[in-house]
Amino acid sequence: MKLNCRLKLIIAISLLVFASQLTTAYIIIRQSAESLHEKTHIHGEELATNLAEFAGEAIVSRNLASIYQQIQFAMRDNNIRHVVVVDPNQKVLVSDNLEEVDSIYPPEHIKKFYFNEKLDDNPHFIDRNGETIAEITVPITLADDLLGQVILGYSHTDINNKISNLNNHTLVTLLVGFAGAFLLTILLTSMITSPLVQLEKTALKISMGNFEIEKPDTNSNDEFNLLSQTMYSMAKRLEELVYNDPLTGLYNRQLLNIRLSEELARSRRHVRPLALLMVDIDHFKRINDTYGHLVGDEMLVAVTSLIAKHIREVDCLARFGGEEFIILAPDMTEINARQQLAERIRTAVANEEFNILPGKQNLRVTISVGLALYPTDAKNERELIAAADQALYAAKYSGRNQVRAYSELKDYLATS
Repeated sequence: MKLNCRLKLIIAISLLVFASQLTTAYIIIRQSAESLHEKTHIHGEELATNLAEFAGEAIVSRNLASIYQQIQFAMRDNNIRHVVVVDPNQKVLVSDNLEEVDSIYPPEHIKKFYFNEKLDDNPHFIDRNGETIAEITVPITLADDLLGQVILGYSHTDINNKISNLNNHTLVTLLVGFAGAFLLTILLTSMITSPLVQLEKTALKISMGNFEIEKPDTNSNDEFNLLSQTMYSMAKRLEELVYNDPLTGLYNRQLLNIRLSEELARSRRHVRPLALLMVDIDHFKRINDTYGHLVGDEMLVAVTSLIAKHIREVDCLARFGGEEFIILAPDMTEINARQQLAERIRTAVANEEFNILPGKQNLRVTISVGLALYPTDAKNERELIAAADQALYAAKYSGRNQVRAYSELKDYLATS
């Protein structure tokens, strides 16, 4: 399945945000764990050091009971699991567990389980309750003589519980943060890719020959909007090249066919007539032969400009070919209105003096007009154009400079 640009951006940004948050969470948890271990270790060292300082005088004076009292005081700390005072030969002098007195420390059931944690260099072991115990050893000295050691064991359980809670809170924060970042990513990518999607749709419409695109906002000057404006201008230019006659600027035959199909569909839908007028400039070849094709081209432009002034805004004027033009006049229900439109155009051209030859006499031309009506005279586009063409031929055959309706020909053919 192909991923679109928006989805790719969402995935890429989401992965980047998630990786960043995950890295940050790992660093926070790691530093917090180290801080907790260090804090607990420092506290244990302080207890062991204080006890070692006290035990020196007590050992010399053989006041081991006072050492035991200090050990009991230290054991009030919930994290402390055992405190042992040994002589230089590791023989237990005082212990929180009186059964260990006079034994060698550490006992075999502990010794074989010693290991080192990565977070500190203290020896660790797993006790019979499954707890991880870290041991701190502080020497007992007096006047530079080694009298023994204080061995204090503290549990990691409280630390691990705090780290576990921190992990849970961090995970929840991570998920909430990622959800918010994901929604924000969707919003941002939508804002970024929305113009691209619109440009894609516009390009697709243009490629299919549909140039009816929305004009972009000219108040924005970002790159996407500038690209949209450029595409809009390009579309309009293409529309002119594809659908407009390059000489007169009128609709060409291709667009005429489209407009004719649309008007016929509308005529059928609303049950309204559609008049088609086919116009031909009389003796146009004579103008080309006498004055040249450039003058002939100027005459075409001048005549069509004049005709455009005498039709309605809803009417469609197009170049059919050569010196022939077609006018689509929808919704003309009155017979006289259709005839009057054709006569108005013919009269305007006949009365006009065209100033095309500078310094010379003005030129005059006339036009012939063939008129056909849908659905009276035809059932489809082709029949309607053919009917108007026959009416135009009749107008030219009858002497030119006149209007003939196809209905007259039908009446004539019916009576002949």
